[in-house]
Amino acid sequence: MSSSPILTTQGLVAGYEPDLPIIRGVDISVAKGELVVLLGPNGAGKSTLVKAIAGLVPVFSGSMMLDGRDITHVAPHRKVAEGLAFVPQTENVFATMTILENLQIAVSYLPKAKRAAKIEELFQKFPDLATKPSRLAGALSGGQRQMLAVARALALDPPVIILDEPSAGLSPKIVGEVFQMLKAINAGGVTVVLVEQNVKAALAIADRAVILAEGRIRHEGTPAELADDPLIGRIYLGTAHATGVVATPSSERSLS
Repeated sequence: MSSSPILTTQGLVAGYEPDLPIIRGVDISVAKGELVVLLGPNGAGKSTLVKAIAGLVPVFSGSMMLDGRDITHVAPHRKVAEGLAFVPQTENVFATMTILENLQIAVSYLPKAKRAAKIEELFQKFPDLATKPSRLAGALSGGQRQMLAVARALALDPPVIILDEPSAGLSPKIVGEVFQMLKAINAGGVTVVLVEQNVKAALAIADRAVILAEGRIRHEGTPAELADDPLIGRIYLGTAHATGVVATPSSERSLS
């Protein structure tokens, strides 16, 4: 993994109302090839932060850079073209369209001569989708829908992909499959940033975790460093520090 930053924010202040910012001066730096998870209690501002980076929440001050380019006030669709893919928690596929139609829309930015090959490449990466290309996205299971959303995000070969709570509403078995998929994508060279409520599963695949509370970064470190600090787990994550347990099943679902 390179130590060069590919995604940074500096003094980022963002939210829905200028007088009531949710993100309050966040400085974050993500290295090329890194897998970073954003954790924290309910209302910490995690989803707002990634939506602001994606261009979906107003930024009031501060800046953000993508691979050395200022993208602070770049429109969301232009950020996609710049190489920043974002997978929202909900409404991340076109439910009334088929799997194939969803992918055709995703590759429409590419020259026509390259679109079919890219779709075939995506089907090879996500074989579950390839078996039912004519199935409506709205009829897919939660895990399959998440895979389609990620496949759509990868259509333009982005160097960075951001996901907002990819495990929400999924069974433990499917959560494991989704996280294995994200780890494989990261191993292929894509930088991954995700907001996650499942602390244990997220820390199991992350290179580094960043903990937010009240719109500010409170702590960051490797999963091992955070797991070894019972105060951090108890105050910010709602986790238990006993016999090597990072998070109990009851506490995992209390986060957002």
